[in-house]
Amino acid sequence: MNDANGEASAPQSAPLKVAVVLLAAGLSSRMGGRNKLLIEIGGEPLVRRSARTYLAAGADVHVVLGHEAGAVRAELADLPLTFVENPNFAVGQPTSVRAGLDSVPEGYDALLVALADQAALMPADIADLLSAFAEGDRGRILIPYFQGERGNPVVFPPAIVAEIQAGGRNIGCRQFIDSNPQLTRRYEALTDHFTLDIDTPDDLLAFAESGKA
Repeated sequence: MNDANGEASAPQSAPLKVAVVLLAAGLSSRMGGRNKLLIEIGGEPLVRRSARTYLAAGADVHVVLGHEAGAVRAELADLPLTFVENPNFAVGQPTSVRAGLDSVPEGYDALLVALADQAALMPADIADLLSAFAEGDRGRILIPYFQGERGNPVVFPPAIVAEIQAGGRNIGCRQFIDSNPQLTRRYEALTDHFTLDIDTPDDLLAFAESGKA
């Protein structure tokens, strides 16, 4: 293909086909009795804000439900999402990761495991993270960091996910990533959006005062 000056232009690489496992099953045990995902941030429930962020980044989103599943689903009902219910959500987050990944069919270039309480993340942040994955070693897990602090979402190569699941190991366990540094690489983020989440009333107040809503 030639550009406007008649010179050959570099071929454009095809965009990644991406699936997101959005973890929305937790008990919100630190929020003082409220389901944090149903709290409005910038005029919409936190879980809806998170789901729309990943949809806007061009991903297929699989939402894992558990605690107050009906109420959470209702806030997302009109969005093009895949819902996965985890009956074992109270056991811990790894069970939700497993349920979500098990729901994703083959054929994706990247799998993101994401938290539904990261209100600061924007589609551009996810696009930058995916670009870093596409342009680097796609055979390793990509983990965002900001000023030395580890963040989310984490990008997994499908081959690693398949290998771990076939071996019966739990990919939802942070210990797996920490004990296999040869399978990981770092993404040095330029913003704290990847490390901010909302777990407590104080987190909610701090976010409201940050101007990021």
